[in-house]
Amino acid sequence: MNDPEKYHWEDKDEKRLELIVDHKENDKKVINWKYVNSLDNLDLLKEFKYLEDMYRDEDFDIELKSGFVFEMNGLKCKYSISFDPKSGIPTLYFEKDLMKKWPMELHKYCVDLFRTIPDLEMIMNLSDSSDLHESQTIKDLYLHNSYERLDPKIAEGLFEKANIQNSFSTLRQGFDGAISNDTKLWNIPNLSIYCSGWVFARQLTQFTGKNAYLSVWEHFDRSGIQELVDISQDLNAFLKHWLESDNTNLESMIVMGYCSSPERVFDGIQTSRWDPKKRPARYVSNESFGRVLEHRIGEPCRFSNGLSYWRDCLNCTDALDIVRESDGLMASVKVQPGTFFMFVWHSKFL
Repeated sequence: MNDPEKYHWEDKDEKRLELIVDHKENDKKVINWKYVNSLDNLDLLKEFKYLEDMYRDEDFDIELKSGFVFEMNGLKCKYSISFDPKSGIPTLYFEKDLMKKWPMELHKYCVDLFRTIPDLEMIMNLSDSSDLHESQTIKDLYLHNSYERLDPKIAEGLFEKANIQNSFSTLRQGFDGAISNDTKLWNIPNLSIYCSGWVFARQLTQFTGKNAYLSVWEHFDRSGIQELVDISQDLNAFLKHWLESDNTNLESMIVMGYCSSPERVFDGIQTSRWDPKKRPARYVSNESFGRVLEHRIGEPCRFSNGLSYWRDCLNCTDALDIVRESDGLMASVKVQPGTFFMFVWHSKFL
């Protein structure tokens, strides 16, 4: 599907999941697997219908072998197997009750087999989060897009079970209300939440991580007319909170929302213009700004840089600098239409 000149012949229910060994841009497929309703009445002709469409003039001898029992890490399950007549790559068929168990056990097995670090990167639907094991450690968690509006307690339950060590991101997942102040979401080092409704601007002071990119567009109803909520005062409170705190974790805070008055953001805060002798023109960080999972119609999911939404946002020549008296830590802040940027300089440039 990455090649626009080729037609994608497979139907969505025929698509198989793949285990790929990465050899630095020379990936090798090892095994496929697929979940079916029942192994007893598996229709093999339907499973390989896409081959008939692609190679109409060729005959394929496809044999399905059934009745096997797969055992791995103590997990026993029945499966059937077939081999792709073109590539020879095997496809294992499991029943759908193993949809959550099998990938986790496969991950554990591959970590041991290849003696690699046990970091787990996961893409999931939030509505399926109840299937996670208790106290699941995940390095990076990405949510699929969904227009379904969920109870925010579902997300709070996810963050109770999932120990997210590095990053969490979502582009589109609706809620019936914002999450609470005491959820463990605020402790995740890197947050990328580009859809409104997750958090309010007044909750920004709860974040204890490194980098946050949050959408806080809010509306209130005045005589039947939806009006945007002005977050100028909340941003001002956030800056004052940082100046009075001992928070040395924060590196960047990017907030999307309606700010009627940039002057109100800096009310009561001492600021200064850019001085080339004190810091560079562009923000510099040793940390990655993370990535987000993009969904585009007619294309497969793909990852993109989390900062691709803003053009040249690291240019801080027009930003105002604020300095925390307790430790001399400097931050550059700029307010553009619809977006607030704050970058903390952890390196000394004098």
